[in-house]
This record gives sequence, structure tokens and C-alpha cells, in this order.
Amino acid sequence: MYQGAHLSAALAMVTVLAGCSTDRSNARATGTAELAAAAAESVTVKATDFAFEAPEKIAAGAVTIVMENHGKELHQVQLVRLEEGKTVEDFAAAMKSHGPSPSWVKWVGGPNAAVPGQQSNATSVLEPGQYAYLCLIPSPDGKLHVTKGMVRPFEVTAESSATAAELPAADVTIKLVDYDFKPSQPLAPGRHTIMVENAGPQPHELVVIRLAPGKKVEDFAKWAESLKGPPPAQPVGGVVVLEKGGRGTFTVDLAPGDYAYICFVPDTKDGKYHFHHGMMKNFKVG
Repeated sequence: MYQGAHLSAALAMVTVLAGCSTDRSNARATGTAELAAAAAESVTVKATDFAFEAPEKIAAGAVTIVMENHGKELHQVQLVRLEEGKTVEDFAAAMKSHGPSPSWVKWVGGPNAAVPGQQSNATSVLEPGQYAYLCLIPSPDGKLHVTKGMVRPFEVTAESSATAAELPAADVTIKLVDYDFKPSQPLAPGRHTIMVENAGPQPHELVVIRLAPGKKVEDFAKWAESLKGPPPAQPVGGVVVLEKGGRGTFTVDLAPGDYAYICFVPDTKDGKYHFHHGMMKNFKVG
């Protein structure tokens, strides 16, 4: 599914973008438990350089991961389920290969990147089993944070709890397909809980970016190829990689302006980033 070089390069693009100054009063990803649905269990994951402080056990059901970035670098929380009795040690060994990820690794979303001192959030429905928190963002030296120890196993237990079995209600749904984004309705200014559904035949992600005045997502895609000059956009939210059929939600505040959706996941057939296949779309808020 992923080749190490492709994933590293794609995340490096996001890292550079997220390093830009963020206008908190205009558009920001919101990660507080206040924004999470009351029925979902809220779990705080503290990210540092390079480790996670996070629960070792979580009850099955709808879980909102609120990531607090206490480090000096950009961080994210990619959730993966490890099947067939595999461990984080097995995953670490698999990461050294540049081929497709093993079939026993299932990508189940999680909160996208947050800059130092900020938060991000995403809600997933987790079934009982063995999982791991990962950060796949590279440092300036090119090494992925996961290879520096930023991986932590956890167990999702079947014990009964008050946690809901379904994702929280959303006011907008965005379906991911090959190779397009299909929102259920236009996004208006204000706070939104957005449902992300991967309706395509291969893994996808959703990155929402706010464009600089006069810029289009095509300008961003061109810039992303070279990473030269000031970035024409900055990220404001999204859900990291979901398997085919996967679903997740995130909550975000949007101010009026020009935005875009884009997917950086490499294609399973030719290895090209999905935005090379046209998986990017401009839209306006307000």
C-alpha cells in the first residue's frame, strides 16, 4: 500500500505547510473534549519529541482522540490495528521495507497533524484488538518519527462501558472516492463536525487546507512538488489514512475564505500521489 519514500515525502509536504503561521481567529482545528460528541469516549494523547503519553487500554466503541502537541516538531496520531497476533516490533520491522504494508496492518484514521502548542481531534469506532499510536511525520533529518520511537501499543478491550458504538452525528459528510471528494453539502462558516467516509476501493485521507488570497489547490499541488518559496496554503483539519470502507469524524472551526481538499496517499497501482490523479478540489466557505 505505502512505500516508505512516498509516505515520507507526502508527510513532509504537510509538515512544511503546518509550519506556517496559523491564524487562530480565522481557521483552526479544534481538539478540546468540549467539541467531542458527548456519547464518544474522549482520550487525550500527549505528543512530545519523540513519544506518546497515552492510555494503554481503551474500551471498544466510538473514541475521540484529542492530540496535544507538546513537542517542538509537528506531530499526528495515526491509529493502526495490528492483526494476526502481530506486535509493534513486527510493525517496526515492516517499516524498514519499501514495499507495500503488510495485510495485517489496518489503517483506521486518527487526528491529522497539529503544530507545536496546538491540538487536533478525530473520532473513530474501535473494535476489540491490538493497536498502536504512530507518528509518521518526518523530522528535518528525513527520519520518520516512528523510527525515533514515536510508536506506542494499546489494547482496545471488549469490556462494557458507556461508550457509544457509533460515530457522533455530523452536519456534513465527505465521501472519498477514486479520485474525488464528494461533500454532502457546501461548508458554511462556523463550527462543523465532519464525517469522512472512504467509499473508494483503496486507502485515502482527507486534508483540508486554507488557501492564500488568489491561490488555487493547483498552485499548492505545483508547490508541493518542489517545496520552494512560500506555501500557498496551510492545513486546518482532516482525518489521516482510512482503509476502504473506513469512517471517521473531526471537528473544526472555519472562517469565510478559499479552501481545498487534497489527498497525499500514494496510489496502490502506480505509486503516484492521488492528487496527481486529480484528487484535489477547490471550495469556498461563506
